Amino acid sequence: MTHPFISGNQVWCPVCEDYVQMLRVPKAASLADVSRRTVYRYIGKGSVFALKIAGGTYRVCGRCLLRQQQQSRAERE
Repeated sequence: MTHPFISGNQVWCPVCEDYVQMLRVPKAASLADVSRRTVYRYIGKGSVFALKIAGGTYRVCGRCLLRQQQQSRAERE
């Protein structure tokens, strides 16, 4: 199992291949204008990079989330 690399307040995202700010699920959902359930669905599918932290909550890569949201919207059009 690999461990994320941390640099200050940013975490290495293997999908984006860059250091990114990780967001709590409610903040990520608000930013992407989707429901929290949709964010959890993306996490479950592995479409976005997420870390499960102490207490069982998740932090989500904002870049991955926005990319996934754009792809989902493009598929619907």
